[in-house]
Amino acid sequence: MPVSRWPASTIFAAAVLRLVAPGCASAQISIAPTIGVYVPTAELYKAATSGQTFKQEVSITVGGRLGINFGQRVGIEGTVVYAPSKLKLSATGSSSSTSANILTGSGRAFVELLPRTNALSLQVNGGVGIVRRSGTAYQGDPSNTDMGGVVGATLRFRLGRLLHLQLHAEDFVYKAQYAPSTTGSGFTVVNKQLNDIHRGVGVGIPLLGLGGEGGGSTQH
Repeated sequence: MPVSRWPASTIFAAAVLRLVAPGCASAQISIAPTIGVYVPTAELYKAATSGQTFKQEVSITVGGRLGINFGQRVGIEGTVVYAPSKLKLSATGSSSSTSANILTGSGRAFVELLPRTNALSLQVNGGVGIVRRSGTAYQGDPSNTDMGGVVGATLRFRLGRLLHLQLHAEDFVYKAQYAPSTTGSGFTVVNKQLNDIHRGVGVGIPLLGLGGEGGGSTQH
């Protein structure tokens, strides 16, 4: 995997991780179940001669996030999101859709621009993402998993002493290696860079505090 596919998010994550070690004594763990929407921004493939196109359709998503805060400002998190999407084939005067699910995961580092102890807090994050395709449309795909980078932001609203309402927005940037052939048989090499937007809402729930900063006022 060429590093040039996700340099900015990787450099960001590495820089934050260097700041994490001094705060390990006050690590806190939280989870956030989420629901949202998956928005692909470009077609997966367009045939040069016929003009037929394959594109993922917008879909609802369900997933979750696991975060570890190290002090007030930095931390790491993992995310998993599933989208029961469809792949749409568009041709002149007709179109059809086939089951084409998308499962994404990521490992990130984050920085709190506005501390999570505030009534309103803001986080930016970045790291490595993975996109896996399944369903009828991708049966027989020689490589249905791609890696790339992910950048995002989370806006939080405090709900009492323990919980936060979280609004997430993120962009998965990666190259899809294959797409179904427009002839209806096999797969075509595309090496197409894609940007998949995920937007979601969830509730942050503290699980565990490690060290001297325990208590509900500093959870992720």
